[in-house]
Amino acid sequence: MSDTLLTIKEAAKLLQVHWQTVRNHIKCGDLRAHKIGRVVRIKREDLDLFLSPQIQNNDRIEIELRYLLKNRTLLEKKLINLGSKVVYHGHIIDHWYIPNRIKSAEQQEEWFDKNRGCGIRIREQDNGYTGKITVSLEAKRLTKEDMNHNTFLEAEIYVDSAESTERLLELLDRKEFLTIDKDRIVYKLGNFKVCIDDIKGFGAGVEIEITTFKDRDKALREIFGAAKKLGLTEKDRAEKSITVQAFDKLAKYS
Repeated sequence: MSDTLLTIKEAAKLLQVHWQTVRNHIKCGDLRAHKIGRVVRIKREDLDLFLSPQIQNNDRIEIELRYLLKNRTLLEKKLINLGSKVVYHGHIIDHWYIPNRIKSAEQQEEWFDKNRGCGIRIREQDNGYTGKITVSLEAKRLTKEDMNHNTFLEAEIYVDSAESTERLLELLDRKEFLTIDKDRIVYKLGNFKVCIDDIKGFGAGVEIEITTFKDRDKALREIFGAAKKLGLTEKDRAEKSITVQAFDKLAKYS
């Protein structure tokens, strides 16, 4: 194995992708990176692991379980004691948009859940590495097969600014109905990605995710085992993400 340390741009060149795509993989916990002072470096062996056939297998699926979080400090202590590593920490502001015609939570839920409406958000993100803000536009909808909040179709592009993108959405008859201001930290715990979101004015939640290859039942058993080690119980489990749960309290439809 090589101990060569790569910059994000060097890794992007080897992957033949934009450097921001590399940052996105780091944020998601798919690609391990190391913060050295104010710079980020990627070990060549970690990049090789990311490129391995197992990681690139098209049959992989992502399984996750969500839990409400009563004591974030205690959970993070347990994560550290179990040998987990922080792979991302940043401040995120999400601006969610819906069609102008939607006037209530009931209309929004029917449009998105039953009619497969396309949710759109502008994300402003301080990735915690450079102190610079990146802005992206994301569209997502439920898959036709599952129609639940465990599986989404998603697409994302990076944009110049939140203001110019907002003007574009206004021309497309969209209005902002929800702003989510959250602190996000992602830990890598063995084969698991543990994502903690702490939403201002609402509360905190945690998602435990694993990438598997068709054996969903085995993956769920492994996640339940990890949750138990972290002190999370069935009483804490939630069917929807902390962001979706925050809709009822923070959304404004007028």
